Amino acid sequence: MPETPFHILLVEDDASVREAVAASLRDEGYAVATAADGQQAIDAFTPGADLVIADLMMPHVDGRSLLRWVTQNHPETAVILMTGYGTIPQAVEAIKAGAAAYLTKPLDPGELLVQVKKSLEDKRLRQELSRLRGQLREGWHYRNIIGKSPAMRQVFSVIDRAAPVKTTILISGESGTGKEMVARALHEASPRKAGPFLALNCGAIPENLIESTLFGHEKGAFTGADRHTRGYFQASDGGTLLLDEIGELPLAMQSKLLRVLEDSAVTPVGTTAPQKVDVRIVAATNRDLEEEVAAGEFRQDLYFRLNIVNLELPPLRERPDDLPLLTRFFLDEICRTNNFETREIDNSLLEAFQKYDWPGNVRELKNTLESLVVLSGRTLLTADDLPEKFFRDPIPHNGDRDLAPDPRDPDLNLKDMSKQTILKALESCRGNRTEAAKQLGISRRTLHRRLNEFGLRD
Repeated sequence: MPETPFHILLVEDDASVREAVAASLRDEGYAVATAADGQQAIDAFTPGADLVIADLMMPHVDGRSLLRWVTQNHPETAVILMTGYGTIPQAVEAIKAGAAAYLTKPLDPGELLVQVKKSLEDKRLRQELSRLRGQLREGWHYRNIIGKSPAMRQVFSVIDRAAPVKTTILISGESGTGKEMVARALHEASPRKAGPFLALNCGAIPENLIESTLFGHEKGAFTGADRHTRGYFQASDGGTLLLDEIGELPLAMQSKLLRVLEDSAVTPVGTTAPQKVDVRIVAATNRDLEEEVAAGEFRQDLYFRLNIVNLELPPLRERPDDLPLLTRFFLDEICRTNNFETREIDNSLLEAFQKYDWPGNVRELKNTLESLVVLSGRTLLTADDLPEKFFRDPIPHNGDRDLAPDPRDPDLNLKDMSKQTILKALESCRGNRTEAAKQLGISRRTLHRRLNEFGLRD
């Protein structure tokens, strides 16, 4: 039974049918009022009614006219029509006019209850989506970052505290969690917001060009250097520079970057004259830099210099409260940008999203929704529109099934299965976490976090 009774108005001119259906609904815990025709229903209508169930063929005011009146005056109320077999075409037309469903007489009690529950659930979802739009307007839209979960509120709190100062910040998190967006939020909330904001992906620059890209070069400094060029540090003077994927920076460049951070000066390639720069550095990585330091792949002194303030972004799978908000926000943005009709969200879609692991995080969610909008061709997006991957059980990404425990084992829960998979991967790699992470198809940071969760860090 519903904890708070839903209110249903039953409109039927046949008294015996009316009383039988009303009794069936009351047995399920619904609050039911009745009317003998459409005019009585209009006269007795109570604002806030959740559902109207009406016969299509009635004297005075028929079901279609009642549907039209409810749709115009109380659009938040759902309507189900009852019809005889001979009037099914008219019932289909009523569906197009806004009815939630139609039922054929004689009524099947089971089908009645199924349609009632579905219609009320659809109504609840519409109310929830309307509430989400209101939340987006009224406070969950923080500097273009969407979130209301405790983890994201903590992120917002760190941004507010760290933005006003020049302190170096290290943003960590899996790929697709929005590290660049957070870096931009830090810049926009800082006294430097009138200055430039530049982002450089350290892993996207060839090793022989990374120094000149960062610090600039003089004309003739190397083959092809036909003019003086400023680097990202000079171009960011007075503003903020995001060094994305800082873990990809070659060791030789790490020592030079450390010197720049200590001296606030850069020396362009081809000269020995340092140039003072005033730049706020934000670094970002999807790697576990502590493990990189332990493996000799990242300088410890640079790690300490960058990690003055650490801001770790949670993966999307740990933000279930934010999924409906993000889904609504991205759908509205995609439709607005492409001049599409607004898309609505079926509850089945949100349920599938909640069960999915989101390895690509927020970026994957946005791309998925854009694909649905373009390909579905419907205004209501459902789970049926999703690709197959949303319904597959996760397995090790390398396809090595020997690493996975038998899912049919009744003594294993999901946590045990995950733990055994990781242990088998570590065993097969002789404890090498880097290789085990590759074998499992996850980042070293994710592996490190899972080991901590299982109490296996050491």
